[in-house]
Amino acid sequence: MTALKAERIETQRAALSLLRGGPGAETVLFLHGGIPGVTPYCSGAHIWAPALPLFARFRHVVAPDLPGFGDTPAPAGQPHRIDDAGRHALALIGALGRGPCHVVGHAEGALVALWMALENPAALRSVTVAASPAAAPIGDNPENLALAHPPPPRFSRASQAWALERLSWSHHHIDAALLDRCVAAAASQGGARAEAGALQAAFGASVVAAKSRFYAHCRTAAFPVPVQIVWGHSDPLTTLEHGMVLFKTIAARQAATHYHVLNRSGHFPFREEPQGFEAVVSAFHDGLAARG
Repeated sequence: MTALKAERIETQRAALSLLRGGPGAETVLFLHGGIPGVTPYCSGAHIWAPALPLFARFRHVVAPDLPGFGDTPAPAGQPHRIDDAGRHALALIGALGRGPCHVVGHAEGALVALWMALENPAALRSVTVAASPAAAPIGDNPENLALAHPPPPRFSRASQAWALERLSWSHHHIDAALLDRCVAAAASQGGARAEAGALQAAFGASVVAAKSRFYAHCRTAAFPVPVQIVWGHSDPLTTLEHGMVLFKTIAARQAATHYHVLNRSGHFPFREEPQGFEAVVSAFHDGLAARG
């Protein structure tokens, strides 16, 4: 498989650490989810690790640590928001000079990708929404307690392993390399943990704003780029019905919309079933290329 290299790229907005590799002419940008200092596992480019080399066999893949995650520090005094993350990702596409890109987003990263498509559709070839309660419609569901009461101390290796296991259909993808990177990311998020309440409030407001914009657009107009939705069959944070409603919302006016469910997977289908995930996403990209 193609080896990925760790790089640091200066954009107009920030210097982003990222993983990059692959020979293909088409670029696939992978956006992780999470809220720094709040989400009980520390996300970043490393969360995509099992799937990236599979995509990099035939495509150019780029997976950044968004500001506040992994090896990319958070801007001083600036909380993480959906629109800010989207602007950083669009600036990265510009700095790479390889647009328009396919964008694959997980969890909150999928809502970032949808925001990007509405903000600058010319920069995107397509969006893949992977296991994203953040992008799915909000219903009258009871509070989700899947991640309630993590074992102390929070963000320790054991505590993050607990969170990852709780969100997975099987624990087998949770290896030492993943936990090493999560622990290293936790060390860089120390300041964010001290301001977790304020960060969560600011981020939550940005989620509401981004979702309102997205659903308002879909009620009156076609979504500007093709969309693929990939849901884990046993995701503790959402349901297959949530994914289906999201699909129907977009497909009502955007004909190039697909919905896939991966069995034997929870909240991390790209880690738990990396071959299946790569197969359905690459088939989606190949189909769009064939259409021209």
